[in-house]
Amino acid sequence: MVSSVNSSLLNYLSALTSDSSPTSAALTSTTTASTSGSAAGAKVSQASLQRAAAMTKSAAAAAVLERNQKALTTELRAALDKAGVKLTGTVDFSVKSDGSVEVKGNDADKAAVKSFLSADTSKPSFATRIATQAKDALKLSQTIQQSAAISQAAKSAKSAAGVMSLYTSLMQQQTGASAAVYSLSPTSSSLTYPGSLSANA
Repeated sequence: MVSSVNSSLLNYLSALTSDSSPTSAALTSTTTASTSGSAAGAKVSQASLQRAAAMTKSAAAAAVLERNQKALTTELRAALDKAGVKLTGTVDFSVKSDGSVEVKGNDADKAAVKSFLSADTSKPSFATRIATQAKDALKLSQTIQQSAAISQAAKSAKSAAGVMSLYTSLMQQQTGASAAVYSLSPTSSSLTYPGSLSANA
């Protein structure tokens, strides 16, 4: 009986993964189970994330991200060279809650890159392309995390209510830690996000 109920719940949860922006309200409205005990502190395992990331649909989306990241890297390096900007270390780009691009690195690299982005007149701008890349990465990350949480909840929970409770808890833990970081150095680049396998150039 539990197996058949869990199957129905999994079908419902699977449908959620096709929604690019599920809300926590939608999740909590579908269950009255409280997240307590082990569920409250549960986290999606790295193994579950890797399995979900390797699924055909996610792997295909990751491949597109990687191609786009390589193209961005090639064009950004060329533009930096043209502007006379020579990186001495790794610069990390991430997107803040207000949509602006945050730059991290040593003081010289950070100042040079910020100045470059401020003066950039390309259409779309490199800042916009970096922000779009981060948005696409987090959209894929959400799908990967949902798939991993569904799988882990189905394997770990012992009741129908437990599946929903654990899934909700897992997603709440993951959502709070979600971030996409594009890193650029003189010799390499990478795009990392929760559930990413490898996207280097």
